[in-house]
Amino acid sequence: MAPLFSILCVVAAVSSPEALFDEANAAYGAGRYDEAAALYEQLIADGVHDAVVFFNLGNACFSAGRLGPAVANYERALRLEPGFDRARMNLDHALASAQRRLAPPLPPWWEQTIFFWHEHLSPQFVSAAAALCWCAFWALLGLRRYRRFAYSRLLLAGVALAALAFGISAWAKAHPPAIAVASQERVPVRYALDDTGTVHFELSAGDRVRVEERQNAWLLVSTTDGQRGWTEAAAMTLVGPPYTPAPSVTAGTPKTGGAE
Repeated sequence: MAPLFSILCVVAAVSSPEALFDEANAAYGAGRYDEAAALYEQLIADGVHDAVVFFNLGNACFSAGRLGPAVANYERALRLEPGFDRARMNLDHALASAQRRLAPPLPPWWEQTIFFWHEHLSPQFVSAAAALCWCAFWALLGLRRYRRFAYSRLLLAGVALAALAFGISAWAKAHPPAIAVASQERVPVRYALDDTGTVHFELSAGDRVRVEERQNAWLLVSTTDGQRGWTEAAAMTLVGPPYTPAPSVTAGTPKTGGAE
């Protein structure tokens, strides 16, 4: 019974997220970038959605010459932690090697104009702030029923407005625009949903586009400058969520930064 228990403990330790993360970091440190990327992907598939894991996966993909997946994973890290400076720096470094350097898709106009202030706030922070303001509103309202105090209406209005603002911000963070990144050197975008149709324009590896619709293995994508068409989903990496594995593309590119 004791040997069986020991074996189960060893298996549990090997398969734990911490052990898998350490194994991925070791593979990255040894220069086995594809192996490291596969291990980070396994962590994500197991439900570990952490900015550092996405950052490390981006580094592994970039070091393995997979520009599109690298850009997508840096974007994932920044969606979870907008203040992650190393991820932003590595994203800029990766985009500098892209051919076209398309402008990224922009948030809706109302988010750019009214909610510009939440760009560098994390989803966890705005959600917690919304919950705190909501609780404070009801606490103040209950207190006001038993004891009037100066400027109570003004204070209630201010707290209610803050709860509404943080609530909308939390909703926007939980429903980001669907973005995909070109993950092959050349990605044709066609007028029609057909791989024999006329090519409208081409994307280069690392180009970010908005996903407007998905039909089976095809994505309807649009660029910031207004170009629009259908491309094969297998040639793109979806930023998510959900976080789907990137297509495998091999090429040589220099290393950009160590694992966390």
